[in-house]
Amino acid sequence: MRYVLIAVMFLLSLILPGTAFHFWSWSGIKPDLLMLLTIYIAMHHRWPSGVLWGLGAGLLEDLYLGRYIGMYTVTLAVVAFLSYWLAERWYRENFLLTTFMVFIVTMVGQAVVAFLSLGAGLHWSLGDIGELVIGVALYNAILVPVTYPLIHRSFLHGWLRYRPRYER
Repeated sequence: MRYVLIAVMFLLSLILPGTAFHFWSWSGIKPDLLMLLTIYIAMHHRWPSGVLWGLGAGLLEDLYLGRYIGMYTVTLAVVAFLSYWLAERWYRENFLLTTFMVFIVTMVGQAVVAFLSLGAGLHWSLGDIGELVIGVALYNAILVPVTYPLIHRSFLHGWLRYRPRYER
């Protein structure tokens, strides 16, 4: 049940920004829900499995978008590692600190996307890059108080909790 729920959340994270969040965009800026979900998963897993989730989610997003294969794979792997590293040093129960962490990690992830996009030949101005990085990071941080308590509780006590084979 745990893996089915995570797969459904991944699919919704891919679909919702292009559908429902299209109407809730600010100046064309939408949240990166897959990055937000990758941050949450990496915070609640050990680093190898968190980075593997990030690689898988990034590859799924690259295949979904159909361009620049590898861009989101690398980005979400970096985001997963950074999220795990920060979660080990910060208190996960503090929602304000988690909001700040999501803001910082999303800024880094969006900066990696912008850097890889410039390397792929896209011509973005620095103003557009700054607006995108700050905008997506703010949007993701605003979503944390709504989404994180449910996800965190589910990772600790609910359906997303890892159960060893002998408990199943």
